[in-house]
Amino acid sequence: MSKNIKPPKKTLKEKICIFLVLIGTSSVIYFIATGLTEEREQEIEFVKKDYSMTRGIITKKSVHKGHHIRVEYKVEGKLYEESDGFNINDKVEEGDSVYVKYSKSKPELMITEYNDEFNN
Repeated sequence: MSKNIKPPKKTLKEKICIFLVLIGTSSVIYFIATGLTEEREQEIEFVKKDYSMTRGIITKKSVHKGHHIRVEYKVEGKLYEESDGFNINDKVEEGDSVYVKYSKSKPELMITEYNDEFNN
């Protein structure tokens, strides 16, 4: 004897509340993503204003949730490891050598030759 138990129907007030929560959550995610993109664009512009170049080694390649590489490079004896994006068509492998443009005043800010802004 199994009874078919139906969940109670949502009231209009509950539906509106759920809708507003979804809109709010989506808005927060959007503004976080937009803020991060704008921050990265500002970093790239900062690097392009006054930079030096060096070679680095790709220490990690990731294609999960975007395409990015971690690059290790040395500036004035100090080792840095930072990340940058790459295009899916780029032939990128861990252990590869890569050109790096870094900010003279903030060497932790860099872009690699695989970044679309590298030659601009």
